[in-house]
Amino acid sequence: MTSSASRPDPGKITPQPQPDGRLGRDQFRLFVDAVQDYAIFMLDAQGHVSSWNTGASRIKGYAISEIIGKHFSIFYPEEDIRSGKPQRELEIAAREGRVEDEGWRLRKDGSRFWANVVITALRDESGTLVGFGKVTRDFSERIQSDEALRKERTERTEAQRKLHDSEKSLRQLSLRLLQTQDEERRRIGRDLHDSVGQYLVGLKMKVDALRSSAERNQHELAAQLAECAKLTEEAIKEVRTISYLLYPPMLEELGLKSAIPWYLEGFTKRSGIETTFEVSPGFDRLPGDLELVLFRVLQESLTNVHRHSGSPTATVRLLAEDRAVALQVIDHGKGIPSHHSQDHGRDGMSALGVGLRGMNERVRQLQGVLEVSSTQEGVTVTATIPLPQASSDSQQEK
Repeated sequence: MTSSASRPDPGKITPQPQPDGRLGRDQFRLFVDAVQDYAIFMLDAQGHVSSWNTGASRIKGYAISEIIGKHFSIFYPEEDIRSGKPQRELEIAAREGRVEDEGWRLRKDGSRFWANVVITALRDESGTLVGFGKVTRDFSERIQSDEALRKERTERTEAQRKLHDSEKSLRQLSLRLLQTQDEERRRIGRDLHDSVGQYLVGLKMKVDALRSSAERNQHELAAQLAECAKLTEEAIKEVRTISYLLYPPMLEELGLKSAIPWYLEGFTKRSGIETTFEVSPGFDRLPGDLELVLFRVLQESLTNVHRHSGSPTATVRLLAEDRAVALQVIDHGKGIPSHHSQDHGRDGMSALGVGLRGMNERVRQLQGVLEVSSTQEGVTVTATIPLPQASSDSQQEK
């Protein structure tokens, strides 16, 4: 008795290979018709549809009864028909054996899809052209993915451009604010020196005159006036110091090389920190904006030395080297705490406060670099700025 598992299903056609291993014509037709991912169909020699598979119905939307006998140009957009593209592809396939193309094609409902198309010329045994085989695959998803990727790249590029523009605008704004701050410091410094300072000088002269007169009459009054004169003199010194610190006239008049020793002398008196100044031989004047930036870096760096380092000494170096000028401020204190370095980045800039970050922006505007390095032996702040061509040549000649 034969089991049901071994009996063939009479309703199912199973393709059987020929003795040479090839499928028979009927079996091959069944295979082609079953393919759903590709539109596989035949054209006659003039380009009319003569066969149609399941995949063609799924992709293009036509039932077999609707499409047989129609010219295959029905699948092409109007602009391709006007340019003669369908006939041109048949001619190429007939001449070269096949043609492959990618482009827009039309479905029955008029919608477009991106197709990969291969047209192969079919000839009989005598070489006579009898028609064409056409295989079409819908690549719309790939095109959509490519378009989405292109759009994403475009949007990312645009976002990066906007970010770059915003950063540039912020840097320009920051520089303008710093320049405005310098201008305001200069004005306040001059006002203090020229107005308030002069009033105090006049007051001191009057007090000195009263004291001289009083010494001849009343000793006690003379002592009080002497105290007033002393306080007035201290006020004059303080106003002069403040005005010079805001915008030192020596920087404009004599340059950075002369302004630094003057500033270090006052810094040592105010802080008790001993300073040493080293300068390259023959160091000459620099452009005004460059000198001002380096002077501000010096001020901010020494302020940090005084506030944070605990160092009893500081060394300032002004160096001219290979078409650039460098200012170094070196202390011998406790360095930047390790948790600050980890939290605020490798260069230690944030750990040293807003002042040096502002100086960093100033240096960048002059195409320079501000570096902060910290070890157990202390902190070194180095500002390096390239010299303009004329100034660089002048420095090298000297």
